[in-house]
Amino acid sequence: MKISSLCLLLLLFLTACSSQDKTTTPVTSNLYPDQTSTGFKQFSKQCSTCHRPPMPNQHTALEWRGVVDLMQQHRAQAGYGAMSEPVKKEVLSYLQAHGK
Repeated sequence: MKISSLCLLLLLFLTACSSQDKTTTPVTSNLYPDQTSTGFKQFSKQCSTCHRPPMPNQHTALEWRGVVDLMQQHRAQAGYGAMSEPVKKEVLSYLQAHGK
């Protein structure tokens, strides 16, 4: 009886795990726009030192300015140093061009 109950519970668990919503699309690197641009390469390089780079359409062009400024502070606090002004402009231009 114990083995039957255990098998039934295991079967229910496995069934529940296999019925996940498959309509969501995982975020993959090929979803980033304009990956051959210098802006994307700088964005990818700078942002991946601490975390996975966000999708550019997460914020509006106006919001990205504040986000990049905040990340500059986090980079400095984490010991990575702030981005140079030309690099920061390149990253910001990329994000603003592809923002929502």
